[in-house]
Amino acid sequence: MIVAHALLNNRLEYTDELLNVIYRCSACGGCSVSCGYMFDLEPQEVIIELRNKLVEDGFGPMPKHRKWPDYIREKHNPYNEDHEKRIAWMPENIELDENSDLVYFVGCTTSYRRTEIAKATVRILNDLGVKFKILHPNEYCCGSPLLKTGQKKEALELMKQNVEIFKKAKVKKILTSCAGCYHMFKVEYPKILNTEFKVLHTAEFLDNLVKEDRLKFEKSVDLKVTYHDPCHLGRLGEPYIPWKGELVEVIPGVIMPVPPKPVRRGTNGIYEAPRNVLKNIPGIKLVEMERIKEYAWCCGAGGGVKAAFPDFALWTASKRIEEAKTTGAEAIVSCCPFCSTNLKDAIRETGEKMQFYDLTELVARALGG
Repeated sequence: MIVAHALLNNRLEYTDELLNVIYRCSACGGCSVSCGYMFDLEPQEVIIELRNKLVEDGFGPMPKHRKWPDYIREKHNPYNEDHEKRIAWMPENIELDENSDLVYFVGCTTSYRRTEIAKATVRILNDLGVKFKILHPNEYCCGSPLLKTGQKKEALELMKQNVEIFKKAKVKKILTSCAGCYHMFKVEYPKILNTEFKVLHTAEFLDNLVKEDRLKFEKSVDLKVTYHDPCHLGRLGEPYIPWKGELVEVIPGVIMPVPPKPVRRGTNGIYEAPRNVLKNIPGIKLVEMERIKEYAWCCGAGGGVKAAFPDFALWTASKRIEEAKTTGAEAIVSCCPFCSTNLKDAIRETGEKMQFYDLTELVARALGG
């Protein structure tokens, strides 16, 4: 916050170290929760706006991030993978319904890096008789990598394009297994665009089916697990509350929102849904870590950190693995492909025996898959 204030008042010059400091943040929103109770600040918003300023001034983002706009423009994903292979993971005999108003938005990371999550999700939907469709070849990146690294102009163009695609496809409900995509559609899109679709994460969707007695498990999964709250599903998944007001400089250097903005402290994120699903799977024993829900420790992969600072991302994930070990759990479960990749990398690098599963993998197993 002090760096941002100094830059805005031309009291600080851009340096490589300054760039490294600003982009080493995973934009997890933890500061907005922990610091927010002491000060009426929005550090998460300030950090992203600070990155926007760096990009506008031609100094940011990090070198690894600068390729993303071209990759997404040409191949519709930040990994520079062939767009034609976006659904190469699709199992045989999966039934899709092009007339359904429910779209499973797979996401880039799930499509190209964590295909086990995509496979489990579509199999669950078919097993339960849920009608759905996918948008391929018109499913493109949600824009999160661009927005979180300060490339706001490119992100906004992509977001507008996606909304038009959703309208043409008559999409009313979007189901996503990626916490990052969920946050974008649930929180970021409504801030700046007119969105008329409902957004659900697979954890919410499955929890609703459990409550409706439509999701019944056939197999026991004998496993002691602990649950890791993804930042973008938890504290950053809290719904956006529209605010119409203005920022007023009450005294020199002090600006306040008038009327006051609705406070978002992460308490209304998606926390109980995945836990409830786990508790209903026969054989699963759920134990909690010390830092959970809006106070959960970030896995370290978000905000472009995994790409620009892979060693720091691994260190962050290894700390979460250490915390998971203290519970005596055999496995750590989460609902995000980024968390999956980073935590699995940390488990491999540290040689730990801890297992990792996405929630959908355990649900598919309990359904007999």
